[in-house]
Amino acid sequence: MNRFIVATLLALILGTRPVQAQTDDTGLLRTCETQITAKFKQWRLAPVSKEVAEAARNSHENPTMVSGDFDADKRRDVALLIQDGPSPDPDYPRRLDSMHIAVCLNTADRVQLLLIDRPYCGDGIALAPQGQAYYDFTTEQEGVYKFDGISAYCFEKAGATYEFDGGTFQRIVDSD
Repeated sequence: MNRFIVATLLALILGTRPVQAQTDDTGLLRTCETQITAKFKQWRLAPVSKEVAEAARNSHENPTMVSGDFDADKRRDVALLIQDGPSPDPDYPRRLDSMHIAVCLNTADRVQLLLIDRPYCGDGIALAPQGQAYYDFTTEQEGVYKFDGISAYCFEKAGATYEFDGGTFQRIVDSD
């Protein structure tokens, strides 16, 4: 039996028990995928358009996965743009109903899965680095990201960044 199946079965048996913290990116990603599978039986990375895939390839990014230090604990965390359900729905706004950003925080003692349900945009995700300035179109105020954030974008249209604050992700509408 391959390791992914074993890890998935263990996650299902153990339920919500914490999964040990990871020290490498491959282990973190596998642990994250295992936790997502325990939560969503039918999930996949969100499909992206040809235009998004080409733009991401040209900028050496992955439009469905981003890593950074989202909780400012000096450990690499990972976020995946996923869709759940038996088949993807490519049309807006229904597409967003089945979409999530699955964030796996790699804390000192475990990997914690947090979900951003129905993100502001769902064409792709990118890193919004700590210290980068932004303008929030909702509050009409300028700011600077305190931590690395997860930017969910509608390709060449709009977007919002999710920044971890007080145990949850807060939305900043920073692209219009």
